[in-house]
Parts: sequence; structure tokens; C-alpha cells
Amino acid sequence: MGLYVKGGKKIGGMYMADGSGTYKKIGGMYYADGEGNAKKIYSSFLPAGTVLYDGSSQADWHKLTSSDLKQYNLNKPLEKLKNGIKVTYGDAYYRGTPGFNDSFTNDFTKINSTIEKTYPISKLNNNFIVLTSMDILRRTGNTAGENRDGEIKFNLLSNVFSYKSPENIWYAWTTTYNDQIFEYAPILKIEAY
Repeated sequence: MGLYVKGGKKIGGMYMADGSGTYKKIGGMYYADGEGNAKKIYSSFLPAGTVLYDGSSQADWHKLTSSDLKQYNLNKPLEKLKNGIKVTYGDAYYRGTPGFNDSFTNDFTKINSTIEKTYPISKLNNNFIVLTSMDILRRTGNTAGENRDGEIKFNLLSNVFSYKSPENIWYAWTTTYNDQIFEYAPILKIEAY
């Protein structure tokens, strides 16, 4: 690091030998990834609290009803994370509420309940994180055999993540027939920590 003189010229920054008798300028700091590659270490990380995803508008909530992983867009890629992310999960019923209903709809009923989970960088890069109903929704539905786990997956080099909500199934009825309603965990916010 610092200034060097070559052929009477001042040159600044960091340089490394490339193995063929010449040198290459390095901008910033790098680390070896264990696979023969040099990865850049960012000198400016995303500040803690930077919002990477805002799900409070319910625009993506229709994806919750899918039995497959669905893709969601982040505001920024995760490559500049310093420590990891904090995900705020909400709680919402779909089609009605447990117990008696005047009628069943295709709408969500938001419950005033949230839970925050933190995930360090080491768990994020292309790893599936299993999300159980007890872990995220803190309960199982009253049709326990039909409750389903969810999962979430991030790629540090992308601004897209994949998510399938844990799902609880509840008995519900109207004056004319019985049915089932569903409980999901919409992602309300993802932020850097």
C-alpha cells in the first residue's frame, strides 16, 4: 500500500505480482475464497437498518398461497452485507378466520402479530432455511396433520430471493357448510443488520 516509483513515475495503490514478471493493480481489498479466486471485500457495507424488502403493502401476498417457492425482489443485492439480515414475518389468515364466518372470501385478514428472525451471512448463500409453523407462526392449526413447513433461500450475488410460507390449516364454518382456512407468514420487511 502507498506510493511506489517505477521508471521515474509515481504510482499509488496496491499491486500484486501476476506470476509472469509483471504486476496488476488491485482496487480495494480482497480475500481468497478457497477455490483459487479472489473475492472483493467491500470497504463500504450496507448500514444496519437498510431496508432491502418492504412487504407491508401486501402486493406480493398472493404468492403465499402457492405450494412452491416463489421469487421476490430485493431493493439491493446482498453482496455488501456486513453481518446478515433481519426478516420480519407477519401473520395472516386467508379466506376467513378459524371458527364461524359469515362467508368465505379470497382475501387476507392480517393479525397483529410479528416475529423477527436474524440470519448471518454464513447461512444465506444458496442455503435453504426451513421455517416451521411453531418457529414462525408460534402455533399449529387445528388440523395438525395438514400443516406445512416453509422455506426461504437467498443468493448473495442477486437481488432475488425465494420464499414459501409455512402454512397452518384451520377448521372454519358458515351457517351452511364447513371448510378450511389457511394461515400464512407474509414477509413484512427484510433489513441489513
